[in-house]
Amino acid sequence: MAITNGYTTLALVQAEVGTTADVNYDARIEQAIEAASRQIDDYTGRRFWQDANVVTREFYCDDPTELISRAGAVLDISTTTGLIVKLDTGDNGAFSTTVTISTEFVLTPPNAADDDQPYTGIRLVDGDAFPMSDRRPGCQVTAKFGFPSVPEPIAQACLIQSVLLLKATDAAMGGLSFGDGAFMRVRGGLNPIALSLVDRYAFPAVA
Repeated sequence: MAITNGYTTLALVQAEVGTTADVNYDARIEQAIEAASRQIDDYTGRRFWQDANVVTREFYCDDPTELISRAGAVLDISTTTGLIVKLDTGDNGAFSTTVTISTEFVLTPPNAADDDQPYTGIRLVDGDAFPMSDRRPGCQVTAKFGFPSVPEPIAQACLIQSVLLLKATDAAMGGLSFGDGAFMRVRGGLNPIALSLVDRYAFPAVA
């Protein structure tokens, strides 16, 4: 199987477990990478790959001047390329008001692109207000969502977790035995080291 939006590579896992190319085993590795990547997504409440093309999402607004990422409503915008922001000022689902970057809104944090991080907020700066309706989403954002590139801690966590999942299929009685008599318990969820690497990227309500 091919890896889709994985955070590590087949070659890196092969090197980590000391194996060479093998069709059947490589398929198991790829499956482990996919599963580990999605475990990281689920734990953090966000994803670390960038949309190939712009997509459109709608958001409820709970502040008149700023729309920000939060658990359950992730705003991570990977690039300003193709970005369109519209407001539903008529509370009718039409999103008829388009606001312009730099003159009517800015993205936050301001230096995200310099740090290879996503923008996580949209702040209105020219007198407009986000419609705060309980009935309908007040803002429509068209963008490439996700991270500009996979952060190194996420890639390392995925490598660790992929190896754990790969080895878990060989576990007997819930653990792995080694030649020197050592025994390692295999537990569900993220490996503690992987967890420490991804924790900073998780929304508080998720973590």
